[in-house]
Amino acid sequence: MSELKKKIAQNFLISFGGRFAAGALGVVSVALITRTIGTDGFGAYSTVLAFLYIFSVCADFGLYPFLAREIAKPDADEAKVVSVIFSTRLFLLGASMALSFAVVSFMPYSAAVKWGVVVAALGFAFQSLSAVLMGVFQKHLKTAIPALADIAARVTQLAAAAYLFYAGGSFLHFLFVFTLGGAVQFFVVWSYVRRQIPFALMFRKEALARTLKESWPMAVSAVLVLVYFKGDTLLLSLLQAPHEVGVYGVAYKILENIIFFPIMFVGLVMPLLSKYFTADKTMFRAVFQKTFDFLAILVVPLTAGGIYLAPDIVRILAGSGFEEAALPLRILLVAIVFIFFGALFGSTIIAIHEQKRVMWVYGGAALLNIIANLYLISRYSYVGAAATTAATELVVSSLMLFIIYRATAYLPRIGALAKAGGAAAVMAAALVVSPSQSFLFLTALGVLVYAGALYALKGVTQEDLRVLRQIMRPSRELI
Repeated sequence: MSELKKKIAQNFLISFGGRFAAGALGVVSVALITRTIGTDGFGAYSTVLAFLYIFSVCADFGLYPFLAREIAKPDADEAKVVSVIFSTRLFLLGASMALSFAVVSFMPYSAAVKWGVVVAALGFAFQSLSAVLMGVFQKHLKTAIPALADIAARVTQLAAAAYLFYAGGSFLHFLFVFTLGGAVQFFVVWSYVRRQIPFALMFRKEALARTLKESWPMAVSAVLVLVYFKGDTLLLSLLQAPHEVGVYGVAYKILENIIFFPIMFVGLVMPLLSKYFTADKTMFRAVFQKTFDFLAILVVPLTAGGIYLAPDIVRILAGSGFEEAALPLRILLVAIVFIFFGALFGSTIIAIHEQKRVMWVYGGAALLNIIANLYLISRYSYVGAAATTAATELVVSSLMLFIIYRATAYLPRIGALAKAGGAAAVMAAALVVSPSQSFLFLTALGVLVYAGALYALKGVTQEDLRVLRQIMRPSRELI
């Protein structure tokens, strides 16, 4: 188990480092965008991305986790699996984007927003095609290339955004930048996978039909998830002014950058969950528990510190004019706790082949989310949207855990979660009484106090530190 933990952790650190660098570049890009186009322009920008996200998820059809599960099987023909699933994704993307163009023409948006959908659609297609190939890297626990692809995309976007900041650009110009970054990321990922696995387009009716038949429960679940994950932004764009959409868009952009981490880590673990569920129940429970513990140790201080520092985070990210985003950000940071654990629970449900059951959870959550948003957004604007998101994520993660318990008779122990909560409370107290309220000082202080308190509470053991030291040694096989 120690070697397994080491390899997973090594790949996570590579992914984490790559994502941290890409996220930092993305933060600078967002800062340039908000300072160039203001709240109304960023509201239009956010509306276009939220609208297209819905159609890109429809094209997803659950193919990414399906690919990760299928190639994890001992007798898997990787080239055939990747060929069929990649081709299926491409086919669905074409149909989905064509539908998005038809639908947006009837929406009560400005002509500029409608053109924005056309401009950004190709960017979503590139991102979607890149995402479906991630299962290959996750199976082989090789994450350096995707990290480099992400960084290359963000560097490209930052350079273009910097030019538009000085030259002056509209939200449409920044949507072109979004598409350009997606193209760079896709071609880096695609070229590497093609060298490792000789996959090709395979538009065979029987193969496509078989893939869609297997993956449709995950597709329905993905569509239902997007209803409550992006539906709030779309409803906000229909019920409130662009200013409110822009304010909420900044808070939501921060959430989107954070939730990549649990998805990334759980993606590395999912093939192991799938493998051990049928081969070794003891190892399955061990991997599930260790993943739960790691997520708890990471998300609790992130939420506590983020809530305290929310005004500074918004000011640094978006500049003046977006100060109102601090309140919805604080509410969304509460939702992040449930999203972190929900990422683990959702992947585990797929690994244990219970995806049909979870559709009812997502369906009920989507319906309740829409009803709550219609009521709360009309009265409390973006605050109502954020509160609805937090409540929905709590309900969904709780019900998914119940499904896992029914299927495995196992619940994770909460010892690490309790210790993380205690350490975070000590950290929060230190932030409040700190003589300096500088953002950088508070961030460094929070990290040090939390790490020390967690170690004192034995939330991190000597064995964990030993594995961490081993992880930091270079490993050629991971590159």
